[in-house]
Amino acid sequence: MKIPAALVCRFASLLVMLAVAGCATSGPRSRYLEQIAPESITNLTAYCAGSSLEIIYPLGGKEAFAHATWQPVPRAATEYSYQFAILSFEKEKRAARKSVILQDNRLLIRDAKQWQQLLHAVMVGLVPNQPGHGILLLVQYMELVVYRDPSGAVKVTKLESKPAEITVDRTFSEEGFSRAAIEHLAASVSTIDRHTSQFLFLTGESPAFVLVDLHERRLVFLSYPADPEAEPFAVPGWFTLRALNSLLIKSLAIAAIKNPVSLVSRGLWHLGTSGMTIVDAVSFDSSQTPPPLNSGPGMNLADWERELDGLVSAKRYQGRVQLFIDGSQFFPEFIQSIENARQNIDLMMYIFSIDDYSIRIADLLKERSASVRVRVRVDDLGSLFARADRAHGAAPPGFQRPSDMVSYLEADSQVRVRTSSNPWFTIDHRKCIIIDHRQAYIGGMNIGSVYRYEWHDMMVGLTGPIVGRLDKEYREAWAFAGPLGDFAYAWAWLFDREHLRQNDIANAIDIRPLHTATGKVQIYRAQLAAIRRAKSYIYIENAYFTDANILRELILARQRGVDVRVILPAENDIGIMQTSNLVMANEMVRNGIRVYAYPGMSHVKAAIYDGWACVGSANLEKMSLRVSQELDVAYSDSAAVNRLKQDLFEADFKRSRELTSPLESSWLDSVVKAFAEEL
Repeated sequence: MKIPAALVCRFASLLVMLAVAGCATSGPRSRYLEQIAPESITNLTAYCAGSSLEIIYPLGGKEAFAHATWQPVPRAATEYSYQFAILSFEKEKRAARKSVILQDNRLLIRDAKQWQQLLHAVMVGLVPNQPGHGILLLVQYMELVVYRDPSGAVKVTKLESKPAEITVDRTFSEEGFSRAAIEHLAASVSTIDRHTSQFLFLTGESPAFVLVDLHERRLVFLSYPADPEAEPFAVPGWFTLRALNSLLIKSLAIAAIKNPVSLVSRGLWHLGTSGMTIVDAVSFDSSQTPPPLNSGPGMNLADWERELDGLVSAKRYQGRVQLFIDGSQFFPEFIQSIENARQNIDLMMYIFSIDDYSIRIADLLKERSASVRVRVRVDDLGSLFARADRAHGAAPPGFQRPSDMVSYLEADSQVRVRTSSNPWFTIDHRKCIIIDHRQAYIGGMNIGSVYRYEWHDMMVGLTGPIVGRLDKEYREAWAFAGPLGDFAYAWAWLFDREHLRQNDIANAIDIRPLHTATGKVQIYRAQLAAIRRAKSYIYIENAYFTDANILRELILARQRGVDVRVILPAENDIGIMQTSNLVMANEMVRNGIRVYAYPGMSHVKAAIYDGWACVGSANLEKMSLRVSQELDVAYSDSAAVNRLKQDLFEADFKRSRELTSPLESSWLDSVVKAFAEEL
C-alpha cells in the first residue's frame, strides 16, 4: 500500500488552518456603516439600469453612494420574478456609476408607509374570505401566515406561531407575492406616475428597500450588508482551542474509550481508501466528434434492480417520495411537521448553524420539547465550523448569535443533543429528520439561513415502511454518539428491530436506501455501475465533483452515444472545489458531455440514469463516496423519476448557462484539482 497521502494532506491542511486561526485578530476596524434613514427620502435619488442600482443620499454635507447588482434570471416574458441583492457602500469607479445615473433611469421613491399599504393590500387580496382560513406567504426572509380571525379581520403571524385552529389553504412563494404586488401597483398608480414603471420603496425594516419593476415584472429585495465592526471577518481566536478539543480530545482520546472499535476500523479504512484514490490517468481523444445520441430504449430497470440487490446488499422498502426543491418549499413543510408532531422529533444534521433563522428553528424545537420527545444529533466538526462561519447577509437589528448551538438547544428546554466525534477527520454528513416514526426527510439541506434563502438545494420527503428503516438507523446513530459509544451501537444494531409501519400505504413504490460508511461504499458502487450500464441518458447535478473514476465512466458513456448532462454551480462556496469543478467541466466539454453552470450556488445531490434515480447527501468526491457517513435513496418508479426529471433537471437546464467550449484554465488549476481529490 502506498503512503497515505490523503491523511498527510488532510492533517497538514488542518494544522495550517488552525495556525492561521490561532494567530488571527479582529483585523482592521471598518468605519461605521451609515444606513439611510427613512426621513431622508426627500433628499434621496435612485437609478436603475438593467440589473444595476445606484442610490445617492446625503452624508456629512456631501453625496454618498450605495450600489447593488444582481444576476439576471432567465425566464419567460410573462413570468414574474423576485431576486435578492446586498447593497454595497464601497467606492466604485465613476464610469460604472455614470452609465446608470441617467435621467431616464431615475426611480420613483416611495416611503415605508406606502410600502406597508402595498403589503396590506396584497395580503387582503390573497387571504380567503372565510374566517379561520388563511395562506402561507413566503416573502422577505419570513414564513408568514395571513388569516382571518372569527370576526373576519385580517391577521398576520409567523408560521411557528400560527393558531392551531387556523387552516392554511394555499402557499404563495416570493414569485406569487411578486405577481400580486406588481398587479396591484400597476392598477393603482396615479396617472402622473405612469411615465415610469420602476419604483423604489423604503421599508423601514429588513430588507431596507424593495425595487418594483412593472415592465420587467420583477421585485428585487435589497438588504444592508453585515456591519463589519459588529462582526469582523477574521476567525475568532477561540476557534483553535475548540478545534483541537474536537479533533484531538473528543475524536481520539475520548473516542478511544467509548468508540475503540470504530476508531481503529475507521483509521484502517481511511488508510486503505487513501491508496485507492491514486487512479491511472486515462487519456481520451477529444479531437474526434462524439457519436450521435442513441435513439433506442434505456437499460432494463427490472433487471437493474435485481442486479443491485446483489451488488450493494441494500434491501428495498415500500414508501412514497415527495420532492422539496429549495428552502422555500422545504422549511415551511418542516416547520409545519414540527408543530404537528405528537410523539417525537428526531434530527440528524451535519450542520446546525447559529444564524437568526437557525435560532427560530431551535426556539420552536425547544418549545415543542415540553410536549414531545426532541433529539438532535449533529456532527462535531460541522458544528465547529458553524460557530466560526460568518453570517450570510445582514442579521436583524439586535440579534445576538449564541456561541454554541448545542448549549442553546439544551438551555431551559427538554431537547436532548448529542454530537458525533470525528476520528481521523471522518464526518457524519447525513441529513435525516424523522417525525412521529412516520415521516422522514433526507437530502442536502442543513439547518441555516443559507439553505432557506440563498442556495439551491433539495430534500426528499418519505412516508411508509421505508421510514421504519431510517428510524432504526437514527437510533443506532444516537446510540453511537452516546456515552457507551460502540457498545450501545452494537446492542442497537443487533437487537433493535425495524418497525416497518404503514405496510398498507397506498401508491407506494420500491425505495432503496444507500450508504457510505466504514467498509461500505454502496452509493459509489451503485452509481458507477449505473453509469456503465446506461444506454439512453445520464443527468447529474452536484456541488462538488472530484472523482476521476466517475469522470472516466461518464466520458466512456458519452462515447457509447449516451446523452450525458451535468449541472455544476457557477459559484461554489469552497474555492478549491470551484477550481476542481472547472477542471472537470473542461474535460467533460472536450469529450462531448453537456455541462451547465447553475447561477449561484447549487448544493443539490441528485442523478438519474436511464430512469433510475439516486438522491440524498453524497457529493461526487472522495469523502462522500468512500469515507464519510452518507445517506441516499434510490428508486426507479417511472412517475416518481419523471417528477424529479421535470421539476429539478429540466427546470435547472433552463435556468443554467450551458458551456459550449472549455473555460480558461492553467496548469495550476490541475494541481489544485489533484489536491482536491484527496479531500
